[in-house]
Amino acid sequence: MIVGQSILFPLVVLLAFVSFLVAAIVYFRSEKEPEALQQRFLPRFYAYAMLFISSLILLIGGGLLLKAALSYPLGMQFSYRGQAIYTEVEVVEVQPVPPTEPPQPLPIPTPVSKPPAFEDIEYREEERLRDLLNGATLFGVGALFFALHWILRNRVESREERPFSFLNKAYLMVSGVVYGGLSLVLLPMGLYQLIEFYFVPRGDPEQTFWSWAIPGDTLGYALVALVLWLWILPLLFKSLGRERE
Repeated sequence: MIVGQSILFPLVVLLAFVSFLVAAIVYFRSEKEPEALQQRFLPRFYAYAMLFISSLILLIGGGLLLKAALSYPLGMQFSYRGQAIYTEVEVVEVQPVPPTEPPQPLPIPTPVSKPPAFEDIEYREEERLRDLLNGATLFGVGALFFALHWILRNRVESREERPFSFLNKAYLMVSGVVYGGLSLVLLPMGLYQLIEFYFVPRGDPEQTFWSWAIPGDTLGYALVALVLWLWILPLLFKSLGRERE
């Protein structure tokens, strides 16, 4: 079953909400920024919020691209669910048996339809092309917006001020929780689907192809989330290390 897209959005919303709520509680309880940073709170908040949103767009676009790319060497069935193809319905007229008694009106022939026979599973190339186009567009737009707001963040908050910036710590924490949580959930699911895809017998395609594992969908998002998490993690540890000094 396809699970990557179905759980991605609610899981991101849940993880982001919980981590942001924790960050807000910590800020109002103990965290204080220097006066100069507080005066630039709104433009800094905008820059960090757009950085996070841009990274989510990168996740979605990268996941679609990787899902489509994996289907080239590993086959369409690795990333997409096909559609069953059946033979055309053949209508046969059943002729009535002539009467043996004195002449009577002949019954009208009754049309009988034979049930369609399963032929094959069709995979549509346009689905892969659509994912490639959407993925490339989203990834390009996300990368552009991320770069622009990275520059903006550096203009409204210098590198020397960053160790004292609550928004920087909150951004790193929220991103770490979201992408780390997605990796933790999606990677085991993707690996399970990968094992099922290659090692579990599928049975009769006509009866079971709706339940076949499609690991490419889940693994695409899982691998992109893992890359983003591994990129955020050193920045988060570096921020915590500066805080202890």
